[in-house]
Amino acid sequence: MAENLQDWIGRTTTLTETADGVRAARLATLLGRDSDAEGPLSPLGHWLHFSEDDVPMSDLGADGHAALGGFMPPVPLPRRMWAGSTLDFHTPIRPGQTIERTTTIESIAEKVGSTGPLCFVVLRHEVSADGTLATTDRQTIVYREATATAEGSSARPPRDDSPAPEGWDWVESVRPNEVMLFRYSALTFNSHRIHYDYPYVTEVEGYPGLVTHGPLTATLLLDRYMTTYPETSVSGYRFTAKSPLFAGEQIHLAGRETEPGVHELQAIAPDGKVAIAATVTTN
Repeated sequence: MAENLQDWIGRTTTLTETADGVRAARLATLLGRDSDAEGPLSPLGHWLHFSEDDVPMSDLGADGHAALGGFMPPVPLPRRMWAGSTLDFHTPIRPGQTIERTTTIESIAEKVGSTGPLCFVVLRHEVSADGTLATTDRQTIVYREATATAEGSSARPPRDDSPAPEGWDWVESVRPNEVMLFRYSALTFNSHRIHYDYPYVTEVEGYPGLVTHGPLTATLLLDRYMTTYPETSVSGYRFTAKSPLFAGEQIHLAGRETEPGVHELQAIAPDGKVAIAATVTTN
């Protein structure tokens, strides 16, 4: 890989928006909750306001994402996924507030995995609301080379449903379909073609079907936790994407307390694999 990738470390960019209660209400509608355009945004509400793909059509790559080499380093690997985030919540964001996100490229690490070369780029997003730090979000993006067969391609979705896993304090099963994926892409202005372009995702990227957004599954997990414990104040959330999920498949969302103020969460695929592993911390 190009040695000059390290030159991108430390680069920053700042975006400003107005917190939008309508977008927050639409997310609640997507999740099957009562919408409230007046109340504070959900802890992950900043994801609705700052899209990486908010660029002119001419600046998009073949995969629908913003092309690399601008703010993001020119990683010479064509496939990218949101590998996870570590979030700290400092103060709620309320509709009408001016929100500012300063993004810094924190690290770039080149590795070799079972599928070949990988590159991990960590972005630190600091989101303020009316000048007060609201959220710190360290996002990891992984890039890999193109392969003939992507992970998860051995079974055509939807895979057969499986029984709810045992040993958890709570389990809820959901089934994101193509319409939910489309709505989430529209809500977050995410133009990555793996979420809506069936010929592209199957014929070019080698997946067996439309890929469910990792951030959507992470949002479903945190939402189910918060509806199970409505009086709890969430101070931190960490999740790691481990295996892909596809439109139309049953997902088991599960949680259990591991110690006071700490809960382990998982999104479990029909084959029993952990798709997302997460941890919630509370005040």
